[in-house]
Amino acid sequence: MEEGEVSSRSQTRRTPLVLAAYLVLFLAAFIGLAPLFQIVAPLHAAGLDARAKTEILSRAMVWGAVTAAVANIAMGAISDRTRSRFGRRRPWIALGAVLTVLSYVGIWRSATPGHFVWAIIGFQLAFNVLMAPLSAVFAERVPLALRSTASALMGLSYPLAVALGSSLMALGPQHEPGRLALLGGILLAAAALFLIVFDEPASTEGPQSEAPKPAAEGGAFFDPFRSRNFVVVWTCRLLIATGYALVSVYLLYFITDAVGWAGRTPESAHALLTGVGFGGVVIVAGLVAVFGRRIRRRQPVALLGAALLCGATLVLALTQSWIVAVVAFAAYGLGQGAYGSVEMGLMADALPSRENRGRDMGLNNLAVALPQALAPIAALILERADIDVRGLYIAAAACFASAVVVVGLFRRQA
Repeated sequence: MEEGEVSSRSQTRRTPLVLAAYLVLFLAAFIGLAPLFQIVAPLHAAGLDARAKTEILSRAMVWGAVTAAVANIAMGAISDRTRSRFGRRRPWIALGAVLTVLSYVGIWRSATPGHFVWAIIGFQLAFNVLMAPLSAVFAERVPLALRSTASALMGLSYPLAVALGSSLMALGPQHEPGRLALLGGILLAAAALFLIVFDEPASTEGPQSEAPKPAAEGGAFFDPFRSRNFVVVWTCRLLIATGYALVSVYLLYFITDAVGWAGRTPESAHALLTGVGFGGVVIVAGLVAVFGRRIRRRQPVALLGAALLCGATLVLALTQSWIVAVVAFAAYGLGQGAYGSVEMGLMADALPSRENRGRDMGLNNLAVALPQALAPIAALILERADIDVRGLYIAAAACFASAVVVVGLFRRQA
């Protein structure tokens, strides 16, 4: 089966339904993640020790991110080699959804900082049992003609999950068990819907090797990095994710220390900036989703997105004006929407092997996990040292500028 093609006429007819269920599950997975890390986990850490909450949460996030990086790659490789009458990906997606909900119980029951760290590690392990095979489905099942549209809609998933998750936490149950039960119910319902409509064929035969290749010194695990396009996409994703982490983690500090909204609290200013940015994401991702079939090259869209991110972040680092900061964050959202709308498509385009999509998508996700591990460490350093927040934003702009250069090296395959 060729890249991005489905294997039968019946599968072709069901592709729109499968794609819709896939997008719902992708969104539900992030709804199960974003409120947990932004609201539930910080409150739980504060409940364990209000004075040491930053250290407790940062330690949990660091070890959780390391676990996520390893688990995503490992589970992608395991699902590549799974043989069952239910297919390669479906059994692991089902197991991952159930384990993720069970991991919520561990977080709720954790009564010491050490237990809390292990509970977050358990969540990241379970969550990536779900996400690794789910990411591989994109490359296997989404046709090439729909990749730009699907990638744009998936680019909306995380910012939309943040917005919906915040609303659920504000309007839904106000106690931790109820909140976690709500998130778990949403995830299980979406997973059940996807597993019902996802007609993955049985996988009972071993993988067919495209051509026998001698093992490299680093082993087959590092084979994808011998592909120019894979290295380009991986490096670009690492740079973009690092810039995102620097901007988002220190946004509240930027508001309080660099600019401010006279007469308003930092929280309300934070909400306004993130809302303006989300509006930009929706505008661009919506346009790409509507006109996705006409987009034959994703590289220029990613290039434009990285350039907008660089320019907007540099303006944020230099401005003293609140109005200019709002305008810059609107441009930042446009850049985030442009890059995010083609990110998954570029990743799928750069996969060097059809037989190891799960492993290779996991390696791509490592580029996002690494900045997630570094950001909490930076937060601890910031707490202990007098670091100018504008300097961090200049560093973020440098990351985005480097991404512009790197994505320009992507070569379109004939």
